[in-house]
Amino acid sequence: MKVKEPIRLKDAQLFLDECAKKHEAVTIVALAKDGHKVVMNDGWYVTSGHWTRGTHKYRSMKSGEVRQLIDVLLFQVNGHPIYI
Repeated sequence: MKVKEPIRLKDAQLFLDECAKKHEAVTIVALAKDGHKVVMNDGWYVTSGHWTRGTHKYRSMKSGEVRQLIDVLLFQVNGHPIYI
């Protein structure tokens, strides 16, 4: 898999907010609070974002599971590496 161009965290947050408005699916690689790597690549939709908390919520279209991830712990969004 070819690595895409890195993007800033702020740009990733704006992209995720735009995806929430358009109801688009995203692929996420992040670090969970417990230190385990989280890979969400099977149709996760951004449902909402919270700028002051720095989090976004995601819903799986397959299982209906909802996850909330801290934006600072994002490694990749749609194949783009994230830097702070």
